[in-house]
Amino acid sequence: MTQPAPLNQTFYKANTAQVARNLIGKTLVSVIDRKLVSGTIVETEAYLPSNDSACHASKHRTQRTEVMFGPAGFAYVYPIHAKYCFNIVTESIEQGCAVLIRALEPISGRTTIERRRGVQDPRRLTTGPANLCQSLGIDRSTNGHDLTLGKKVWIEEGLGLTESGITIKTSRRIGVTSAKARLLRFYSAGNPYVSGPLSTRT
Repeated sequence: MTQPAPLNQTFYKANTAQVARNLIGKTLVSVIDRKLVSGTIVETEAYLPSNDSACHASKHRTQRTEVMFGPAGFAYVYPIHAKYCFNIVTESIEQGCAVLIRALEPISGRTTIERRRGVQDPRRLTTGPANLCQSLGIDRSTNGHDLTLGKKVWIEEGLGLTESGITIKTSRRIGVTSAKARLLRFYSAGNPYVSGPLSTRT
């Protein structure tokens, strides 16, 4: 069986909110100890290039956010509470925007995921940005990685909305302290791996 190709840069160069929506149903893949670990993306958040105070690049350009001003399709990984959050740079160079991957439904490498997380409860494996990073071995070494190469970490087509029967809903982003009213969180309705309160998963 032919391995699906990674999404190309053209996919990521689109409008950030559209990319965030289009990523629902795609497959995030990581290579850990020469084995593939993967999951279906079921929740994302868009962080826009303008008029979005919750976006890291909105304040000023720093060494940490430099990758956000580079080409689309590169990973932006930042630490939070000794763990990490995985984002993908979008749109054009110098724009400073990205999509945060918030949750996955595991596909392959379940044993590896459970070992890395130290739990077997499905809701604690790849639900939430820090948990999915730990499960897939994504850390600061992934920052600046070109996701279009199909090496180490990448995203491929996945099932698609028609085949998987995904219904995408939107809501306010979770955990932001500014620009809270914007409907820039996208998720697969009814999926048990989506994070946040039950009311935001149905």
